Amino acid sequence: MSSSSIGSLSRHIKQVHPTINISMNRLEPVQEVSSADVSEVASTSTANLNVQATIGSTSRTTPPAPSMNQFVVVKKPLPLNRIQQIDEQLIRMIAKGYHALRIVEEREFRKLVEMLNSGYSLPTRKTVSETLLPKVYNKLLENVKSKITKATAICITTDGWKSITNDDYIAITAHYIDVDSHQLVSVMIGCINFDQSHTSVNISDFLRQKFTEWNIENNIGAIVSDNAANILGAVRIGGWRSVSCFAHSLNLVVQASIDKIAHILIKVKQLVEYFHRSQPGAKKLKEMQVQMNIGPLKLKQDVSTRWNSTYDMLDRLLRIKDAVTATVAIMRADLALSQEEWAIVERAIPILKVFYEVTNEVSGEEYVSASKYIVFCKLLFMQIEKTSAETYAPIEELVASLKFEMRRRFGDIEKHVLLSEATILDPRFKKTGFRDPINFQNAAAALKMKIGRIVLPDEDTANNPVPEEPTPGPSKTGSIWEDFDVEVSRLIPENPTAAGIVEFDKYLQEPLISRHQDPLQWWRE
Repeated sequence: MSSSSIGSLSRHIKQVHPTINISMNRLEPVQEVSSADVSEVASTSTANLNVQATIGSTSRTTPPAPSMNQFVVVKKPLPLNRIQQIDEQLIRMIAKGYHALRIVEEREFRKLVEMLNSGYSLPTRKTVSETLLPKVYNKLLENVKSKITKATAICITTDGWKSITNDDYIAITAHYIDVDSHQLVSVMIGCINFDQSHTSVNISDFLRQKFTEWNIENNIGAIVSDNAANILGAVRIGGWRSVSCFAHSLNLVVQASIDKIAHILIKVKQLVEYFHRSQPGAKKLKEMQVQMNIGPLKLKQDVSTRWNSTYDMLDRLLRIKDAVTATVAIMRADLALSQEEWAIVERAIPILKVFYEVTNEVSGEEYVSASKYIVFCKLLFMQIEKTSAETYAPIEELVASLKFEMRRRFGDIEKHVLLSEATILDPRFKKTGFRDPINFQNAAAALKMKIGRIVLPDEDTANNPVPEEPTPGPSKTGSIWEDFDVEVSRLIPENPTAAGIVEFDKYLQEPLISRHQDPLQWWRE
């Protein structure tokens, strides 16, 4: 087997290992030939393998080894449309995953892409930022604009804040029901650096400019914002309908009320801060929880601007009360809560829980929420009113403050035209959503008037007009039909109004659907 070709190896396998099946896709079987047949073998090998046969002095010939070119994988270029698809997906990955643009320059990422598809070459960082990103953005922008302009009514939410570099920003989000899917859609139409003075006039001009850019200036149904005076003034100047952010107002209610137990909250914060700063304390707390078969859970620290975080802090503390009490007794007895302070925490949590649940539910974007505002207020008032007399003065003060703040900020919410109409037209609530029957009656009457002003063509009459009987000329002596015709002539113009009111009354009399069902789907069906 001293030959440099694979012929010797093939011959060896056939002679010594005849049971092995050899696939000869590239080479013909090696044959033993006589000196008289050398020329014939050489010519045959040349024809079949397109190589020159080497004839040795031993009167035997073997085909040469295949060249390296026969094993090189040639990259097939991708079609242009496929490259564009991959480029667009790359931009989506960068944008939605919040990746830095330099990811296309990272060595391991480039290796990964090469392994996944060797026919695709990653674009440079400059190409991504100057060509691909603007291209995909403009494509999505036009797509969103074409959909949002079809909406008959759009609700805007807006808010402003300062960045860590002290730059002012204003975000504008549009919410509407898609005419094709009948689903609630939310689109941020702007998050812009606002370097002007924050006057109501400037903010109003800014909002109007954005609405004009998106061609939705005539479709704004309402603008939801916090209770800042300049924002409310801007909405008033623009002539738009204003709705205060329910979650923000609810946050103000609770923030003003939990001050009644501020001394307890201060001690709880000190306790939580100790376990966050002290590694030995945190380790001991974890060990204590393991011994008691609870958790292990970490204590949560609150954020001053979000009362929900205060509830999370109290709730987590109470869940591992025994472990905290035992650990503090060993590590920092000066931070221990008294029995009365623990009792106040236990009584405050169920009172605050209902506000916590409502805040979380109204903060979602995947479902309609305006029709729930009046219902939530009704339920919150009911929960507060049925709170029994308390032994502890701080809890009594907390409940009294919640009642006062709720009446101050939400006492007239059932008189809000937009919210009351939304509640009535939600098949989950209707009249049941109201505390005061008079407010429901007034809202329903206003809705009937609006329905009466809507005149829809009768499709059956429009498609198949009913032929009228010939009208005879007026009789000198009058006709038996005269009084009837006069009455009908008065009623005919009122038919659309009457039909609309009848339909509305039928709607109110229908049973409520489950509160877990989608009201948009109900109206669609």
